[in-house]
Amino acid sequence: MDDLVWHFVELYCVKDNISLIIDKHYKTTEQIAGGMPRLSFQHGIYIGGHGGLNVPYIDGEFPNFRGCMEDVIFNQREILKSLRSYPGFKKVYEVSLGCSDEFFAGQDEAINFFSSRSYVTFTEWKVQRKGLLEFALQSGTQQALLLFQSGREGDFVALEIHEGLLKAHVGRGTSKAQLSSSCVVNDNKWHVIQLKFMGRYLDLIVDKQGERTLLPLQSKPFVSEGPLFLGGLDNRMREEAKRLELASVPRKSARGISFKGCLRGLEVNSEKRALRDALVSKDISAGCKSSINPSLTTVENLLQSEVSCSTGIPETIKPSLQDEISHFLVLSNLEVQEGGRALLEQKHIRLNVEFEDLGLHHSQVLFKIEEMPTHGFFQLDVSPEKNVEKAFTLLDLWQGKVWYVHDGSEESTDHFTFSISSKSKKEMPLYLQDHAAHVFHITVLPVNDPPYLKLPEGNLLLLFENSRKRVTPDVIHVSDPDTDSLSLSFSVLGNFNSDAGFLENARDRGKAISGFTQKDLRDGNVFYVHRGHRNSRIVLRASDGELVSNTVVLRVMAVPWDFEVANRTGVVVQQGGTVLITRSNLSVVVNGQLPEMQTRYEITRPPQFGQVQRQGSNGEWKQVSTFSQHAIDRSRVRYWSTVKALQLENVTDYFKFKVNVEGKVNEELMFPVTIQWLKFMLLKNVPLEITQKNKQVLSSDHLRATTEGVEVAEEGLHFKLLTPPTKGKLLLGNKVLKTNSVFSQRDITDAKISYEPQERPKEDSQDNFRFLIIAKHIESKDYTFRINFKADKVHIILTNKELLVKEGEGKVITKSELFVQTLDNQIFQYKITKSPQHGKLKLISFTDSLENSDNVTAFTDQDIVGERLMYVHDDSETQYDEFFIVASTKGPDQEEVVRDLDLEPLSTEIQVTISVELKNDEKPVRVVDKVFHVVRNGQRLLTQEDLCYHDPDLDFDDGQLLYTRRGIPNGDLVQASDPTQKLYKFRQEDLWEGHVLFKHWGADSARFVLFVTDGVHYTSSLLEVSASDPYVQVANNTGLLVQRGQEGSVTTANLSVTTNQDVRTDHEIKFHIVQPPKHGRVLVNKTVSHSFSQHDLKQGYVIYRHDGSGDFDVFNLTVKVKDVYLEVEVYVQVCLDGYQHHTHILQRKTLVVEEGKPVKLSRGKFQAGNEDNFPSEAMFIVRTPPMHGFLQKSIAQEDSLNTEERSPLVFTQQDVNAGHILYIQTVPGQQQDRFSLDVMTGSQVVSAVEILVDIVPKWIPLEVRNFTVQEGGSKALLQDHLKIPSQYFEGLDCEFVLLEPPKHGYIESSDLPRIKLMKFTRKQVENELIYYVHDDSEELLDNFTIFVNSSELGKQSLPQTLYVTVESINDEAPVITANKILQVWANSVTEITSGDLHAEDRDSLPQDLAYWVTPPSNGHLALKSFPGRSIQNFTQAQINEGQLVFVHTGAMSGGFSFQVTDGSNFAPRQIFSITARALTISLEVNRGLHIFPGSTKPLSSHDLRAVTNDVDGAGNRTVTFTVVSSPRLGRLVRMSSDNCTEDVSVFTQHLPEALCMDLLVELAVALNGSGMKKI
Repeated sequence: MDDLVWHFVELYCVKDNISLIIDKHYKTTEQIAGGMPRLSFQHGIYIGGHGGLNVPYIDGEFPNFRGCMEDVIFNQREILKSLRSYPGFKKVYEVSLGCSDEFFAGQDEAINFFSSRSYVTFTEWKVQRKGLLEFALQSGTQQALLLFQSGREGDFVALEIHEGLLKAHVGRGTSKAQLSSSCVVNDNKWHVIQLKFMGRYLDLIVDKQGERTLLPLQSKPFVSEGPLFLGGLDNRMREEAKRLELASVPRKSARGISFKGCLRGLEVNSEKRALRDALVSKDISAGCKSSINPSLTTVENLLQSEVSCSTGIPETIKPSLQDEISHFLVLSNLEVQEGGRALLEQKHIRLNVEFEDLGLHHSQVLFKIEEMPTHGFFQLDVSPEKNVEKAFTLLDLWQGKVWYVHDGSEESTDHFTFSISSKSKKEMPLYLQDHAAHVFHITVLPVNDPPYLKLPEGNLLLLFENSRKRVTPDVIHVSDPDTDSLSLSFSVLGNFNSDAGFLENARDRGKAISGFTQKDLRDGNVFYVHRGHRNSRIVLRASDGELVSNTVVLRVMAVPWDFEVANRTGVVVQQGGTVLITRSNLSVVVNGQLPEMQTRYEITRPPQFGQVQRQGSNGEWKQVSTFSQHAIDRSRVRYWSTVKALQLENVTDYFKFKVNVEGKVNEELMFPVTIQWLKFMLLKNVPLEITQKNKQVLSSDHLRATTEGVEVAEEGLHFKLLTPPTKGKLLLGNKVLKTNSVFSQRDITDAKISYEPQERPKEDSQDNFRFLIIAKHIESKDYTFRINFKADKVHIILTNKELLVKEGEGKVITKSELFVQTLDNQIFQYKITKSPQHGKLKLISFTDSLENSDNVTAFTDQDIVGERLMYVHDDSETQYDEFFIVASTKGPDQEEVVRDLDLEPLSTEIQVTISVELKNDEKPVRVVDKVFHVVRNGQRLLTQEDLCYHDPDLDFDDGQLLYTRRGIPNGDLVQASDPTQKLYKFRQEDLWEGHVLFKHWGADSARFVLFVTDGVHYTSSLLEVSASDPYVQVANNTGLLVQRGQEGSVTTANLSVTTNQDVRTDHEIKFHIVQPPKHGRVLVNKTVSHSFSQHDLKQGYVIYRHDGSGDFDVFNLTVKVKDVYLEVEVYVQVCLDGYQHHTHILQRKTLVVEEGKPVKLSRGKFQAGNEDNFPSEAMFIVRTPPMHGFLQKSIAQEDSLNTEERSPLVFTQQDVNAGHILYIQTVPGQQQDRFSLDVMTGSQVVSAVEILVDIVPKWIPLEVRNFTVQEGGSKALLQDHLKIPSQYFEGLDCEFVLLEPPKHGYIESSDLPRIKLMKFTRKQVENELIYYVHDDSEELLDNFTIFVNSSELGKQSLPQTLYVTVESINDEAPVITANKILQVWANSVTEITSGDLHAEDRDSLPQDLAYWVTPPSNGHLALKSFPGRSIQNFTQAQINEGQLVFVHTGAMSGGFSFQVTDGSNFAPRQIFSITARALTISLEVNRGLHIFPGSTKPLSSHDLRAVTNDVDGAGNRTVTFTVVSSPRLGRLVRMSSDNCTEDVSVFTQHLPEALCMDLLVELAVALNGSGMKKI
């Protein structure tokens, strides 16, 4: 509540329940224990404080309320309606009308103390051994109390100004330590003061010059207690301080003790204190007039002003004699009573001189007065010649002949200067020879003078009968030179004519007083109230607390009176506007003069078309039925025109009233109100002509409106769209205008409004839109604007829209997608010039059968209209297709099909585009399936060469395939960059980029499950891991085939190796040539080299070049990978020139193998050669080995396999025929495998012969389908969700087992509800008894892993994960997360951001969160695009996007209540507070301009500058100057870069640098006009 913002407080007591409600939203309720049958207010109601009430339930010190209140209502009775005290009924203490500015003072604003009883209290200055208090002051006060802080056990700290110097006191009672500064601080300049406790020391620093003293030796250090007083004391503390013998708090004095001046920059223990932190304040104000820049800090002020510490020592004293004089001359101040005289004696002026040693007599030492006293004079009883010279001797001083006489003024000090010399002829010391000036100080002891009372305007007080009249200082004046005027009081003597009238105080009306203070008189609180006889008198006397003044008699004469309404002119107001009712419109005179009596106007008949309103103290206007003349004089009464409807006639308004002056009421009168009614005039409403499809501007020649009676600018004249056009779009720029959209006449004038037809006009037709006109919230009747379409009948109208078809499906081509026509309805034929590439065009017959699509080369209009033409996609993975046709009125291979022979045939070429929506209908397919080899207890990167899947869907990126792995028995998958981070999920692109690392531990051989998904389809497989010692093996060595004398590339297709070591790059695999070829050379990068890497092989850098000799060649290599070596022999076959027989593949059938078992390559399934070859001559070289198994060659012994011949690279047809070649299937979970061979017969080669292998599955196949369920709902698991597709397992009795149950739900049987199942049978699924049940959480995705188990076959399926999508239900209420007070500028448009107002909802989007608000009390809410249009609901998305603004009008503080809903749930209602500040402009610089005739001078910001009070946004404010009176002898021009000038009448604050004052032309005209010579 302490945020300086208005809050609405309600306290209800109903029976035994107490409720406290803050701002209509925050509510607290408590129940009274034991009940409370009846409330009793025997002590009354206290507001703002307890007034010293002593009751048991008020324990301790309750601070009084400090702030502002209004509309305090107790049981429908307004308590603070009047601030007048009534004896026995109401007592008002220190309460004033309005809200003081000191509550809103800034952090650095100065405090102005302006009376003798001013003071401010803050929370205590906490001093415990250490403490620091600093501030800056500016004053001319000679003596005042500046600071007081009490402590425990009678301790205190005080800082006062005494004789213009600062003096600090610390102690207990009269036992205290004092510390004085030598710097004068009452010179009306700013001074920085620091009072510092440092252990046992006290420091006083003034303008960086410090003094220090030792604190009194007490048993305990000073500990503060109580509030910190600044500038003065209250009555209670003043009485306690009088016992401390402080000079600024005298025991017997009527003078005030408070400080008068300014204080700022207060810091207590380095914490800033400002007026808003004050506990109590009296007779102070915010701000201080100072010549120093107020925006600077205190220290900066002092640095700029260079205030020095003044000590009062005259500059005439020479520094060289200072030390010597200080020992020679000792001065003591002279004390004299005000207006009295005192003897100047030897004790005041002493000379430390040995007179006998110098031979000097006292009469020879002469004192000459150089400068006489200012406030007195000397009486010298000396010789006449000395008296003339104003001099005396030391002997005269001893004999008592020198007197000082004070002139009676109120000054507390005086001084004179003198010099010392010697009349002796002997040689004297230097200080007796040099006539240096010395200052002697005189202290004046004040004497209290009595006040003087007079009547400036005479002794007669005239007033009206039975009225009140204010008694002012012009009537009664008192003066007292030595007493503060606010400390004076008046006494009414006797009781003369008490029945005629009496004096009263405005704070306690109706009660006669016998005395009052000068403050009451000055504040206008003293009134004389007449009640009886016309003549009476008042006897008065004043007092300053000690002495009384003379007595004066004021005669009182009452005269009869009557009043009349002097002004009743009425007012003129525009419809919807406001106008102030001023004294010139409505006022009353009493006896022909303006009255001082209270005048009230009571409305007997309110106005019909508006309201009479009065402005309250908070700035808000409210409708009233009575108001006062005082409110009219303060411009707080106005008439508001509230009617927004159109008026057909000029009807006037009025209200009737009666005047009440001090109980006298006149007859009923009428106050006329002339309303300038607004009328709309539609000057232009000309239809728009449309002939093309192009956009056409709607200009002011087509639509123009204006107003009559009230002038409205084009920007304020708006058109509201009631019904938009149906055959086109009405645009504001590029924005489509819809129902209730608004645009202005200015938009039409600026050519921003246009109409765009949907299509080219096919026939003459019309379109229209309906609208009404709005200005100043007043709406006109409905109007219609027409658009005429004119069609071109011979123009071809083409309809050609892109066809949308799904992959593998067909689409009928309709008239709305493809058609050619003219307005005269000619018939068109269509010829296909280019057919579609990824589909076919077909014509549907009436029997619904499809004709031969190959014959569809043309079609007609009837085929399109009859919907017989169809495009069928070929189910390929293509996204785009097209075909071209020619449409003409001349059919193919026939005459022109035209009705009029005079018309030319029409023809057009058309490109028809087809967009194919691809389906994600393909599962990922494994393209690399082999055992992953790794070094035992080592690591190796898992790459795409070890594991790779492909998604056949064209629009899917294989790199985004997601792998999810389960537990690995003999190792782990980790991040390659950080092996400490395990990987459970990764994408295929991670394999490509080398981010997946396998670390081995445990068993040498194992396998683990991998799940692969493209987001829709899921598949799974096993990855087998085999660990062994490090090895290098030949993966491919097919040899090389080159022509004689030519060269051939050696690539990885001919030669490659594999290894189980962690090889990150191909550069790590090195080939060294041990034995070079005999009939050629090996080149690497075109140069002879003896080594190369696998990277060189992949890039094709390795070349074998034959030298032309021999038919066969060979070279030997050593392969090195890390520390492992392998010997390799590469064969080169040289082709002979001439004709060769071609090799044929005679047999090639698909192999069928059981998963995990071998199969032989027999002659019946595989045979190659030609008629000239023997079986041993047909050689097979393995080009690409199998992915899911390997080839093996058996040895001569039957049923024995040679492990050395595993994966043979070369075998013959004879080996196949003998059954020595086996395919052994090894990789589980695969359905098909393949390998390729190169077949060589002699010198002929057939490359890449592919052999397919079908694998009978070992595992039960299981396909799952994801499903969707509502939040908290259930879903039956059907056969479509859990499918076993293989015919081999059809009808198999098996069960489904949950490997991982759902995380956000469970599986149950409808027979046993709410019992979680971990397995169920296939028959239960077929009977639809198994359900998935969601747990009603907010999670939108769930999954569970399942597999099939058959105990009959001893088989299982691989685990499959089934994903569940949860449809959210809106069951969460919105929550308000931000509701801050909005600070705006008065009459501004301010954006409300999400930092000011924000709501969140866990199950709703920002665009679904709607705010329902009440109309703001000080403005309206709007969207940024239409700030003039008030709205009462909006969304959180509009706040987030910066679309919501607040437009301020009216009161400075207010707001609106709001409630947030997501459509189903509501948040509690809250209040959004808004406070405004007024933006003001002030002229900071206006120095004028000095210029010679005939010359030009720039006008800069040093000459003219205006600023605003918006300090934060100063850079965004543009101040514009408008010239209302041009120069008479010159002109104001703008000078461009080419020195050309242009007259200006409007410019901004940033522009004056380019403005010039030019006097040449105007002077020339003036001189020519006088007939003088042209200059």
